[in-house]
Amino acid sequence: MLDGVRVKTYPAQAVDRREVLRYAGCQTETAELGVALDECLRLCDNAFSYRVCYSVWTVEHFFEVFGKASQTANTRLAACEYVVLFAGTVGLEIDRLIAKYASVAPSKAVLLQGLGAERIESLCDAFCQDVAAQAAEKGYRAKTRFSAGYGDFSLTAQKEIFLALDCARKIGLTLTDSLLMSPTKSVTAIVGIGKQ
Repeated sequence: MLDGVRVKTYPAQAVDRREVLRYAGCQTETAELGVALDECLRLCDNAFSYRVCYSVWTVEHFFEVFGKASQTANTRLAACEYVVLFAGTVGLEIDRLIAKYASVAPSKAVLLQGLGAERIESLCDAFCQDVAAQAAEKGYRAKTRFSAGYGDFSLTAQKEIFLALDCARKIGLTLTDSLLMSPTKSVTAIVGIGKQ
């Protein structure tokens, strides 16, 4: 680890309604669906907190900790010099809202699920754009992110990621014994940084 674990917060980005509906399994926004989505957006006003914790490692240190057994990690980090490990969450309130509406208004719960998924993806995109911009300033390029469970990169790598980033203390993100994250609308990922 080169510089310890840092925490970054982000302002809310504009909601991509099409993405919310896609995550909710809807193809087009009908008038009725639009009204329901507007209501969900009002329910979620101030419900999200956009936080990321991250650290920068050398690629050698990454492979010392995570091993070289994963062909996915080997391929994704080929020609990289550095690795950015990060965890992001949009907070627990969306989980509470989904649970609340799951039994009384299941269709609303599905839209809230889609909204939570869109929000965490938006946060990850914003963070990765920052990483790419900072890398470019130093003459490097950032690769696209990948997560534990992608390809043959084992989901059990979550344990090491959580340990390395101290996610519980830094951003209130925990991992169960069955490798589920809480809050659920959270992501851990890896970004390779290299000259090529």
